[in-house]
Amino acid sequence: MRLQRRWNGLALAVGAWVITLGSAPAAQPLLAPAVQAPALMSLRVFAHPGVPDLQCTSVPRGAPSAAAPDQDPREIPDDDEVQAALKEAASPAAPQRNAGINTGMLGRARPGEPYRVAIWGDSHLAAGFFTQELVKVLKLAPAQVRAGFIPANMNRPGVRLPLRKTCVSPQWRYESAHANAASAATPGPGLVSMFSAQAGASLAWDLRNAAGEPEVRQLRVLYQQTAHPVHVAVMVDGDQEVEVVLSGAPGPAMLELAADGPLSVVQLRLISGELRLQGLSLPVLSQTALQMDVFGFPGATVAGWKQASINDLSAWFTQTPYNLVMMEFGTNEGNAKPFDAAAYQATLRESVQRMRTVFPNAACVLIAPGDRGVLVRRSEKWKRVPVTAQAVAEKKSRKKASPKTVQKSGKSKSKAQSKTLTTAPVAERAAAPEASPGPARNLLQYTRIHEEIGQIQTAVAQQQGCTVWSMLQAMGGQGGAYRWARQSPPLMARDLIHFTVPGYQQLAREFADDMGWNAAQLLSVTPP
Repeated sequence: MRLQRRWNGLALAVGAWVITLGSAPAAQPLLAPAVQAPALMSLRVFAHPGVPDLQCTSVPRGAPSAAAPDQDPREIPDDDEVQAALKEAASPAAPQRNAGINTGMLGRARPGEPYRVAIWGDSHLAAGFFTQELVKVLKLAPAQVRAGFIPANMNRPGVRLPLRKTCVSPQWRYESAHANAASAATPGPGLVSMFSAQAGASLAWDLRNAAGEPEVRQLRVLYQQTAHPVHVAVMVDGDQEVEVVLSGAPGPAMLELAADGPLSVVQLRLISGELRLQGLSLPVLSQTALQMDVFGFPGATVAGWKQASINDLSAWFTQTPYNLVMMEFGTNEGNAKPFDAAAYQATLRESVQRMRTVFPNAACVLIAPGDRGVLVRRSEKWKRVPVTAQAVAEKKSRKKASPKTVQKSGKSKSKAQSKTLTTAPVAERAAAPEASPGPARNLLQYTRIHEEIGQIQTAVAQQQGCTVWSMLQAMGGQGGAYRWARQSPPLMARDLIHFTVPGYQQLAREFADDMGWNAAQLLSVTPP
């Protein structure tokens, strides 16, 4: 590998830029002998104080087309219909909240080391509300919590990362291992990549903490080295760009920026070649008590683990001995129509086996999906019409009458009765209590699928030495989505799939209670 610097004739002590060449691994692997750590290229850079806030270049967008208002929007079904659906399902009593879990299954930090956690999942994790509440439960100071990895999903809608700010130019595309063969063949630590082959594609990261203070002196840019060199330019803290040619044997690789002081803003620009960015790696500082690495990607399924190259995936973690690995999947798998339980079980079994190959010594938890509801059109909402004793008697009388008599008796009804019978929506008339009908649609269709997914996860977890924690059970079982949507404040989003921020926080607190997630149980460092 080689370095080029454009310095425009200025005397800038080019010799101060130190580069480590060669394709030797950064360190000896901790896993199987065949697994090598990523090739490392180190670049000496210089930090500067007083760096302005990172400003992203705005991209002109056309005015959004005004969508016609939905005259018949989808809404949460009425409680009467939900209760009828639960009654028709002959649902058993709500299960005890994740009863019978062994609270000693989360592992413990080694003396003098942080408790290291990695969690992969879908959109439920991507926004970070669940994991942030888990951190809050441990009552740690902000300086005691670190992320060792930042996955390649910067600025993806629905994703929040532990970075002060990021900028992503439009030339990048996201590739998840569960749906993209190239990303699966060369996976990053988060099972997602950002790819571009367009000159000028750029990325920028503000590495300062939430208070705006720089504190890290090292940043590793994770990427897949290709057979052909990749030419990039790097800018640190507003200094001049340094052009770097990335070359070497194909496989996982890292460009390390080692600074003489705390870094503020790093920018990267593609000059030529194809760059598959895999994420960032940050140093875990000595005062860290908890390393929390969150790999959530909206739409992801556990199939990403089945399809990913295990050798390449393992390479990223040769120096990260996690104490706990969690996998939160199932909601997107349950959306497949029809849901194939046997195929899902086979995929899950192979995925968990491969995860255990990468992390054989970590405690393991599978998080089963929560309840999901069904929205109904406003015009189709199922409502009960109050029925008087007189109306019931009249109905019995009509059953005995001939068709001709029914027509005649109908003419003799009062105007109020006639109006009630003729103008009420068909769905309402059909749902009159005296008929005791079942609901017009299957409001528990996803509930049953998610219950089955939870049962499959339990069986696979037992085979692989893992524990299962169910969000659906934490919600009280069947009908939980509808109950949580009616809480004040609501715990379920109006799509009846995702949760509100208070909902994710509630789930995290229940997880902590059920699983023994507390500082005394997990940490080797006492919280302040």
